[in-house]
Amino acid sequence: ELPDIDSEYSDSGDEGHDEKVKALPHWAQSPALAAALYRQQHVNPDDIFGPIPPLSMQEIFKTNTARFSKRTSSACWEGTDALTADDLARYNQAMGY
Repeated sequence: ELPDIDSEYSDSGDEGHDEKVKALPHWAQSPALAAALYRQQHVNPDDIFGPIPPLSMQEIFKTNTARFSKRTSSACWEGTDALTADDLARYNQAMGY
């Protein structure tokens, strides 16, 4: 069985653990699947899929691009709000990559 991963979104008790396990399909309770997931828990997804390309709102919402030209600074994720190489390095270290 894989260890539980603490999250800011999870509650601290195990009161729902048994119900969650029972709700899993049979194939998801396989020891082989658990072992495979355990082996890959520290594999960086970027090594498999490549880095995530920059998000282009104009490409996603092609029908109404006029409203994106009047963005305020709170909707601008470039420049000082973008992730730095140091941010990414700290994240990779925290994830065990």
